[in-house]
Amino acid sequence: MKKISYITIVWKIFITALVAAPLWILLDCAAMLLSSVCYAFSTVVKQWLFDTITEVVAGKTTYSALLFVSLCVVLFQIGNELLNAVCNFTWSPAMKSIVGKLKQKIHRKIAKIPGNLFEDVRILECIEKAGMGADKCYSLYNSVATILLFYLPYFLVLGIYLWKLKPILILALFFVFLPLTINLFLRQKIFEKQLDETVPLQREKDYYETELFSRETCKENRLYGSFSFFFNKYTSVNNLYCETKWKAAKRAGIVDFGMRSLTLAGYFGILLLLLYLMLDGSISVGAFAAVFSSITTLISFMNDAIGNHLGALFEQIPLLKKYLEFFELPEEPLDSEEIGWNEKIEVRHVSFSYPGTEKKVLEDISFEIKKGETIALVGENGAGKSTLVRILSGVLRPDEGEVLVDGTNLFSICQEERFRYVSAIFQQFIHYQMTLRENVEISATDFDFDKMRQCLEKSELLLDERFQNGYDTMLTSEFGGIELSGGQWQRVALARGLYKDNKMILLDEPTSAIDPIEEGILYRKFQNMIRGKMGILVTHRLGSVKIADRVLVLKEGKIVEQGSHEELMNNQGHYANLYREQEKWY
Repeated sequence: MKKISYITIVWKIFITALVAAPLWILLDCAAMLLSSVCYAFSTVVKQWLFDTITEVVAGKTTYSALLFVSLCVVLFQIGNELLNAVCNFTWSPAMKSIVGKLKQKIHRKIAKIPGNLFEDVRILECIEKAGMGADKCYSLYNSVATILLFYLPYFLVLGIYLWKLKPILILALFFVFLPLTINLFLRQKIFEKQLDETVPLQREKDYYETELFSRETCKENRLYGSFSFFFNKYTSVNNLYCETKWKAAKRAGIVDFGMRSLTLAGYFGILLLLLYLMLDGSISVGAFAAVFSSITTLISFMNDAIGNHLGALFEQIPLLKKYLEFFELPEEPLDSEEIGWNEKIEVRHVSFSYPGTEKKVLEDISFEIKKGETIALVGENGAGKSTLVRILSGVLRPDEGEVLVDGTNLFSICQEERFRYVSAIFQQFIHYQMTLRENVEISATDFDFDKMRQCLEKSELLLDERFQNGYDTMLTSEFGGIELSGGQWQRVALARGLYKDNKMILLDEPTSAIDPIEEGILYRKFQNMIRGKMGILVTHRLGSVKIADRVLVLKEGKIVEQGSHEELMNNQGHYANLYREQEKWY
């Protein structure tokens, strides 16, 4: 990932926020600018009021003039408060609009990232930081807009006023500005280092917290009494997380105390300078009163601009940098030619290793699948079967070799074409907490009642009396629906795979939650489902592979045997040994 300068980060995020919610941003910016000018001119208005009061006391003007000036000051303050109200109103809808649209942008980007990158923990951390960065984008916009459109015009107008009043008074701005700026840069370095240290700890902490309290782990945690185990793990990493945060906060606090002490010294210096100029006759009593009453506002604004807004800006930049870096991640091709999946798939010398490891999960794998043919992948755990299925489905890109579909490299085409005619049911399929209809038709744009019924019949899912709303029955008790057994969920997943228009079906342990008798019935039906298509079956129950035209036997990432069930049994090799070991249990 290339380096991104701070100015580039600020500019890109500001433009991103503007594009996300232009009307709200423009209204907010206009209100801030007008409010800034009002605050700046309030010092001039105060001097006008104080000078008028002095003249009334000295008998140089009338009470009616004082009344007029007072009325102008009141109207001025009312206008200022109205502008503040507009600023306070606009921030909430602007923030929600910006954050919502940026999260959508992240989701669209994630959908374009090659599947291999999700196997790299660094990419997962990058995605997590990008999500955190999206939450901070409005804060950056708000900080930049407030500094440029509120505080900068205020300091500019006030600086011109002080310069015209007495040039030496401009030093007031410098004495306040310098310590706060030094404080900002030192704190930014501290918090940037702390962020890199705490994000991995945050992920680990969140994982243990999920294991402690999630619905899915509740039964097993109670059964094994593992609450204490996870609680100790959580406590340990949480203590380390808090310790890291505390060290950074402590260092930042010491720096902050020192710099604020210098700011306080500057405040007393300004006060002494004002007294000297008034007693010397260089400025009027009204000017002294106006500037003196504005010093607190000046220091407060300077502290807020540098210590809070500019400080928050620099603290947020590391996350926002990750947000922008996230969008630099490689993407799948957007457009490509169509492939029909009409002839065959050729796997040529495919090898694959997961990120962070040197061991090859697959090594020099070559075979082909013709239209109308079904192959079975078998082997012991860790042989590489599921990885090979994920490559064939187009999810994982091989490190070496290629997968050709009708002569076209599968990974040279866009995701839409790659997955258009592929259905897959993996071991860890998703239980969507939605209705039965939505679970099955999730890959289609239009609902087909007859097709839905056929797919559910083929997958052997019986809609009993519990399905009171038929296809619109909610499949979770959390939303007032019903709970399904593991086998029923497996059938829903099968129906989902069949509902999608497909020319190749991948089944990775599709019947792990179904008993052997039902499995035999289902596989005989499955044999009819994939007739005329390409089918790939992964199973540990070797009795099921008899429906396959050909069996590929994997061992330590390599194909050690292939052929029909009868041929492999006659060879008396690795497959025959695996089959006989299972046969003993039936």
